[in-house]
Amino acid sequence: TYVYDLPRLTEQATAAKAFPNALGLAVRHAVKASPNAAVLKVLRKAGLHIDASSGYEVRRAVQAGFDYDQISLSTQELPDFFPELVEKGLKVNACSLSQLEAYGVLFPGTEIGLRFNPGLGSGGTGKTNVGGPSSSFGVWHELLPEARAIVERHGLIADRIHTHIGSGSDPAVWMKTSGMSLDLCREFETVETLNLGGGYKVGRMSYEKSTDLQVVGSPMKDLLRKFA
Repeated sequence: TYVYDLPRLTEQATAAKAFPNALGLAVRHAVKASPNAAVLKVLRKAGLHIDASSGYEVRRAVQAGFDYDQISLSTQELPDFFPELVEKGLKVNACSLSQLEAYGVLFPGTEIGLRFNPGLGSGGTGKTNVGGPSSSFGVWHELLPEARAIVERHGLIADRIHTHIGSGSDPAVWMKTSGMSLDLCREFETVETLNLGGGYKVGRMSYEKSTDLQVVGSPMKDLLRKFA
């Protein structure tokens, strides 16, 4: 049995939406963190969007009332039914060169997001570190030329760059990789959105310290302002 504090969920959603930003902000809830339908509905009412890691998470979010265009899919393996989801408005981030090729064959000339591994990772534990050489998540940053070639071959429009280095990551490392992510954005003139994975530390015990979103967000706001 799980007990959820719904007012607290709304409070946390409001705090996340207040993350410092210079060019606009959409906050996404990772369904894998809590797929509970009641929780999803509360977060939808609070104005959050969705990050899904499987086709079934997409369907679960839709059942909770989210529109397809409010959902971003980043998955290790595209589901067989992903074309029907895309046709309904789902946003897809290609997480490998093979995924990018498959998407390009089916949907040439359309918009696509690219998830890169920027070469650096950080997580609360080794299991939650999803960046750097030991991680298989995302296109390795040195393969950017190959990714660009696939994009150009299929006439795709790379309008989103996505990186995620881990859950419970060190704020200093997250900030460094955010700058590296902006460098990736510079490689594609059509990019309009930088999707930065979160997983900020939330203190669960009295001796644990939560990440202050205002503190980690302010330097990022300055970086974005300079980038623009």
